[in-house]
Formats: sequence, C-alpha cells, structure tokens
Amino acid sequence: MQYRTLPHGGENISEIGLGLGIVSPEDKPERLLEGALEAGINFYDLCAAYEPVYEAIKPTLARNRSKVFTQMHLGATYRDGNYAFSRNLEKVRATFEQKLELCALGYTDFLMLNCIDEKKDLQLVLDNGIYQYALECKEQGIASHLGFSTHNPEIARELLNLGGFDLFMFSLNAAFDFRQDGELALGETAAREEIYQLAARQGVGISAMKPFAGGQLLNKKLSPLGVALSVPQCLRYVLDRPAVMTCVCGATRPTDLQDYISLFDPHTDSDYATALSGASVVGSLRRCIYCNHCAPCPRKLNVGLINKYYDLSRLGDDLARQHYLNLEHHASECNDCGHCDKRCPFKTAQMERMHEIANYFGI
Repeated sequence: MQYRTLPHGGENISEIGLGLGIVSPEDKPERLLEGALEAGINFYDLCAAYEPVYEAIKPTLARNRSKVFTQMHLGATYRDGNYAFSRNLEKVRATFEQKLELCALGYTDFLMLNCIDEKKDLQLVLDNGIYQYALECKEQGIASHLGFSTHNPEIARELLNLGGFDLFMFSLNAAFDFRQDGELALGETAAREEIYQLAARQGVGISAMKPFAGGQLLNKKLSPLGVALSVPQCLRYVLDRPAVMTCVCGATRPTDLQDYISLFDPHTDSDYATALSGASVVGSLRRCIYCNHCAPCPRKLNVGLINKYYDLSRLGDDLARQHYLNLEHHASECNDCGHCDKRCPFKTAQMERMHEIANYFGI
C-alpha cells in the first residue's frame, strides 16, 4: 500500500479506501474490514446501508481507532438497504449521531455535506442549518475535518471557494475525463480539470468515487470509450489526477480487495494510457458521454447528469436512482424541441433517450 499526505492536517491516507455502501451483513463485514486493514487500507467511508454492519465492524474499529480515518455524511439516510437524501436538519442530525453511536467512534475524521449536485440543493444545505451544524461538529471535536461530496464541478468550485473544507468526494474516472487530441472530453473536461487544479492549489484533497464508472469501464461492450480497462488501470488513472488522496472502492468479498491492492504489485500492468490510445469515441459512439455539449437545455434539464444516473442505475448502482430523483428537473419534462439532438457531437438520440429514462424511473 502507498500513502498520501493530506495538505491540511498532515494525515497519511492510503491510496485505496474502502466504502461500505454495498456491504450487507451476509458479506461478513468484520472479516472484510480486517482484511482491508491487513492490506494497509486506513481510509473508510462509513455510509453503510444496514445497521448490523456497524455492529459487526465496531470492535475492529475500536481496536484500530488511532490507525484509521473515517468519512461520514450529513444528509445520507440509509435504512435496511434503502438509500435516501434528507435536507431536514433534525433528521440529518439524528441520523449522523445514531451512526456515530452505532460504530462507537466518538468522532469522525471527515464529515461530509452529502451529495450536493445542484445549486438549489446547495442553497438548502447552506440555509437549512446543515452547514452550520457541520461547523459546530468541528468546533466540538466531533469532526476533525469538513468536506462535501458532489458529481458536479460547478458545485465543487462554489464550495471550494466558500472555504473551510479539507477533502471532498468527487466522481472521477477515465470515462468522465477522457480527451482525444486535447479537445474531446468525457464528463465536461475543462470544468473538471479546473476543479482538480483548484483543489490542488488550495491544498484540498479528493476522495474519488465511481472509479470504474459503475462497472462500465471494465466491460468493452459497455465502456463509453470503446475499450475495456483493467481494475489497476482504472485506479491508476484516478490516482494520477491532481489533488486525489484516495480512491474509495466498494467491496463485498476478499477477492475485491485483492484486485485493488494488485495495483501495487510491480508486475501489474496499470498503463492506462496505451489502452486509452485505442479508444473510439467519435462518430461511432452514438451514446451520451455526459459532456453536456448540448447545454443549455431550454427546459433546464441537466442532460449529462440525467444520462449518467440512468446508466449507473441500470448497471446496479443503487445510489444512482436516488441521485436522479434528487435532481430539480427530470427527463419527463422534455418537450421534444430537438435542441440536444442537434448539438450532440456524438449523434446521440437524446430526445428518444429522455422518454426512455422517464419510463425507467417512473416519474
């Protein structure tokens, strides 16, 4: 395992982190955690879906409290496998305090404002007392550092410029960032690159999520790049981005951990550049790559995010559905004006896709 030093704080964080969002009690989370610790992983996102998971890992966390760094979220409400958002201060406070008590931590190293993807949502967090509660938690020693999570580079920029954050969680992978001939980008390249550079300049770290694009990058037929990358190639790409401290991966089996730490085997091929040189995305792609070249939509739809959450949800990302539902505008509001179809550089049939997405999510 290799480690990176957090600019504001000096903690040495493992380049691979473990997220508990997909872990169930049947996965024997205590053994998973012990295996991760043995592998040198010291960064843990504690947004578990099931209360028994916390009970299972509590003894191991207690024994190793001084050796691990935990990331917890204000606004994520997990219960019995179901994930939801809340911007109600009392519910947010009660949920966080309950989770903190369940795992008997006493405090969390990183307290994140959970998944803020739109300006309206950001305003709710700032105006409804949630941001102020986070500040109070830090003042009281309940949180060592403050952070936030988002998929939106514009929101990331606003929060970075607000100041006071030492780490933020951001969706980051080759599918969202890839560029060809210095111009083509997957995932709003210019805006994303600006965020990486801004974070690096401010000394704010990134805990990266979605390193495999919901599994798409590991499968040639599903990959937006037209090529499949290996697990180590995906991880190396993410860790090569500016400001990234750790890449948070989900796991349910010990073999998942083995796949991740194989990155540090000197015999492992993690050369993503050669693999990406064969990517075929222009002309023949005809699918949304979330670049938002079609913006602005006359109906104010965030076409890139809508497509992204749809693709991830179909691939089994349970959080993606809730992220979609949390958007201010949904695919069902499309009025078939044709603006997006005309502007899409990859000839994606976006109008048709909006109807497909609306039917899929049922609103």
